[in-house]
Parts: sequence; C-alpha cells; structure tokens
Amino acid sequence: MFKEKLLVLLLVLCVALPGCSGSGASERVGQWRVEVGPPGNEFYEWPEEGPPPSEAVLRWVSIFAPHTKVTEWEFDSDGYQIDAEAGEEQYKFDVTRKGELFELQYENDATGVDEEADKLVLRGTKKSIAVSDVPKAALETLARAMPDARPSKAWTADTIAGKRYVILLGKMAFYARPDGQIQAGGLVSKGALDEIDPADVQMDKTSASDLKKFSAALETLLGRYRQRFNFENQIKRLGRRPKSADGSFRYVVMGDSRSQWDLWSNIVKHIDGLEPKPDFVINSGDIVPKGYAREYHEYYIPALLQTDIPYFVAIGNHDDGSDSMAQEYQYLFGAKALNYYFDYGKARYVFIDNVTDVQPYEQTLKWLDETLADTPKGYRKYVSVHKPPSTIEKWAYHAWDDSESKVFTDLMTKHEVDDVYLGHIHAYSTARYKGVDYTISGGGGAGLHDRYGPLGNVHHYVICDVMADGTVKQQVVRFYKAAKILFR
Repeated sequence: MFKEKLLVLLLVLCVALPGCSGSGASERVGQWRVEVGPPGNEFYEWPEEGPPPSEAVLRWVSIFAPHTKVTEWEFDSDGYQIDAEAGEEQYKFDVTRKGELFELQYENDATGVDEEADKLVLRGTKKSIAVSDVPKAALETLARAMPDARPSKAWTADTIAGKRYVILLGKMAFYARPDGQIQAGGLVSKGALDEIDPADVQMDKTSASDLKKFSAALETLLGRYRQRFNFENQIKRLGRRPKSADGSFRYVVMGDSRSQWDLWSNIVKHIDGLEPKPDFVINSGDIVPKGYAREYHEYYIPALLQTDIPYFVAIGNHDDGSDSMAQEYQYLFGAKALNYYFDYGKARYVFIDNVTDVQPYEQTLKWLDETLADTPKGYRKYVSVHKPPSTIEKWAYHAWDDSESKVFTDLMTKHEVDDVYLGHIHAYSTARYKGVDYTISGGGGAGLHDRYGPLGNVHHYVICDVMADGTVKQQVVRFYKAAKILFR
C-alpha cells in the first residue's frame, strides 16, 4: 500500500513540476505530458551482435519460399531480417529473436512489383468470403506456419500486384496469389489491412486520359491549398528580417511526423502556443506515409490550418508519391520545392532532396555547393536534408549512400556550416563531425528507434533561439503519454 501511494505521489510531481523554463511551452497538450530540456544527445548504444539465425527463425523461409536460398541476414534490437532470393525474386522476412514472424515482403526485379502488406489493397475492392474459399495451398501453408492458430476472416481484393486473397490469422494478415503462393504479410496493428487509393497507384502517366485523371485528383484534393503551402509564398510571408529590434528570433526543428495524427496535431498546437512564437518551422521530411495526394489532404494539411507559422520541409523518402518523382509534393509546395533556400536575419537556410529520383544527386550536391558559396559574408549557414550521412558511423545503419555522404559532409566542412538538420532516424541524436554540428530530429510521430537512450528514444521537437549575436541556443521539447492516475 505504501509503494502504491509513493508511486502516485511521484506521478503527480512528475506532471506538476515545471520543466519549461525559458521556452514558453505548456506542460501538457492533449494526452501528452511535455518536458523541455537542454540540447545534446551523443549517447549511442551499439546493437548487440546476434548469433546466426536459428532453425526457429529460418523455418519461415522453408515454409513460405522453399524455392529460394537465404542470401543475407541482419540482427538488430527487433530481431532478424532474412533475405531469400531465387532469380529475380526476393523475399524479406522480419522475425523476432524468439522466432515469431511479424512481416513478410516480396520483390520481383523483372516485373518491378513490390508487395508490402500495408501498401497493397486498392481501396473499396475488398470483398468478404468464407475461409474455405481461400486457395487450398495457401491454407495448407498457413497451417504449417502457425499450427496453433486458425484463420478467422478472409477476403478477395484487387491489389497493385493483381488479385489476392487476404487471410486474417491471429494478429496478422497474409496475402496469397490465386495459385495459393503467399508473398506478403504483416501485423494488423502495423497497417497490414490498410487500403490505398487506386488513383494513387494505377495510373499510367504516359496515357493522356490517366494524366488528366491524376491532374484532376490533385486539383480536387490540394488545389485550394497550393497558395498557402507554396514554399515561395511562405518565404515572402516570412520576410527577410526578424521583428525584434536586436535581430533575435526563434524557429523550430522537427521531422518524421508521418504517423500518429494525435501526436502530430498536438505538436503543431504546442508549437503554435509557444511564447515567443516561432517565426518558422523546419521539418526534415517524412510528413506523410507514402506521399499520395490524399494523405497530404487528410493528414498533413488539417493540423497546419490551425496555425499561421510558415512551415518549410526537406522532402523525405515517404513523401515521394506514387512514382518516386514527388509530383504530388511539388504540386502542393512548388515546382522548385525539392532544392531551395531562404535568407532570414543573418542566416541562410538551405533545403535539399536526397531521397527522390527527380534529379541525380551529383546535380543536387553541385547546386548545394554553389548555394553555400554564394551565402552573404557574415551569414551563418544551416542545411536541412532527410537522410543522415553514413560518414557519421553511429547513423550509418540507416543513412544516405557512402559516396554521396562523403561529398556532402566534405561540403559541410568546406563551407563551415553551423548545423545540419536531419531526420530518417526516429530519435533525437547529435554529433559533431569535422567541425560541423549535426542534429537528428526524427521524433515527430513515427515509430521510435531504440539506440539513443532515454533522452533520444522519445517523440520531440527542437526549439532554436537565435540570439542578437547570431548564436543559437537549443532546447528539446519531449512528449510522453500522460499517466492516468486512478484513485480508489
């Protein structure tokens, strides 16, 4: 009884104690408790080196893809990722340390088709069927895979890969071809039964009629918001000079806000309530799940309609749209919104694309070099880009390619960039590399990575206060699910 009372007291104090000195931040928003702390998190815990995958792990390959051969495996905190190949086919199995399957993906280089459970089903095409109507071969495979479970529901569906049977088995949904071969599966809690809009994925944009439909969908969903979110219009609205007499101002850095509407909308609300209010926000990318027009319309835009703060984005790999050419992104933000910059106060803020196929990275890096070289004398320089460079070793597991990374970090050092704002890794992490500060802020809502300790493995954003002399003081605003205290 004493321990229970002590726990309640500690929780009450945790909610009540101020942690927002100097930020003007409220201590709670929605169902989230908010804490503000100092910058800096160089903590990194190298993942333990796991043993080779056991028979319990490898059995999934022998059951779902016996015609393939295991070509590679990796071990991390989640467990094992197993790659198995046969010719142009590749199966990817994500398996826990204990040998439980939680995701199955399929790729075929010959057809260009990638099958992932959360990106397959075309909206409105699922039709309920009896489990007995599922191809016998698929049911037999699932019986071998999970002998203690029984399929509870089944559907037919049109997918980006053709007709599929969808089978609900325990916490997972599996996708089978008409011949019974299972090529995709995942946890329902992770979106394995999600549906996608046919207009986003089925159009041949070389066809005049399909291009017309695509353009009409963009206009319907995003047309009314283009003037508001066009980056050039936002730069004009921001202006070039801070309002304060001494030139001081505030901005916010965040990223990877593509998941958790509740958190994303409350972060926007919290930022809008800061005193003083930020002059602008930088998001290092992954603002929607896949980059489709409907996602910008339904997920990204509504929260921002409640604030007048200019919002600038460095495109993320989840924002590149139906063909990796970011047409939806550019329609909303502007034709030149992949690589751009603006000057504010005595600083230059540069945004570049290191995720899409729109132009070769060599061109982007050449433009970056020229843009930084052209910065007015005495101005500080800040660069925003989604993927971190692999030259910083602790981030190399989830980073930009080595060759581009070296060119990039060499440019940062050459031009004495003051800070580089990054995303892609869902955590808060900092580093200093060859004289340049790097800040990863990828805690806007996506599932957190777990290598960065209690100060890093947390949803957050970063407040940047620019002093009169141009120096920047940072604070990290962290979000925790508020504890529900029940008195009996």
